[in-house]
Amino acid sequence: MRTLFPPKAWGQWLSAVGAIALLGLHPLKTAANTSTEDLPLAVAAAIALPVNEKQVVVSESPSAVGLTVPSLWWAVQQFGDQVIQRWQAFPAMAGPGGKIEAFVTAAAWGRLPYLRRFALIYQLGNASRSFGYQLILRDRQRVIYGAYTCQFDARTVEYLPEVTDAAGNPIPFFPASSELNCQVWVNPNIPVMFPTQGLR
Repeated sequence: MRTLFPPKAWGQWLSAVGAIALLGLHPLKTAANTSTEDLPLAVAAAIALPVNEKQVVVSESPSAVGLTVPSLWWAVQQFGDQVIQRWQAFPAMAGPGGKIEAFVTAAAWGRLPYLRRFALIYQLGNASRSFGYQLILRDRQRVIYGAYTCQFDARTVEYLPEVTDAAGNPIPFFPASSELNCQVWVNPNIPVMFPTQGLR
């Protein structure tokens, strides 16, 4: 398995995603269904993060009275509308933030080239990061497709001034990924299926 670090500037983007493209040239010797023992430590830790399952936020139920935290609707619509079926977010048991699970349509993901996979995780991960959430991409069979993880505990939590969510809670804000040691991981064991013409 390989862990890639997100670029600090878009000028470095091609060199970063170029490394992902090389993964497609390697023999795929293991199954796509990845156990936690095979995952990078940061990804395994994000999956195992203790969360409050009674306060889950789901993509089907945005709040009608205020800001829902975390909010991934715009990012999914802009970058993952054909690939992401739905998502659910669980707040952490201790401290702000938590974990977002985005459910992938396997066929649509299979048609994405590796550069597009990296870009999708990077964009959705940035949206998750701004609220202090780790991002896991998976399917309903619990196959892990990718992740965007950050070391949130390395910084003091800041909150948006004079802004609360739909429940009246202060909204945490986390800085750019370059300040948090964030990582993009794409599962290299899921091959690209051609043709790709069906995706824009």
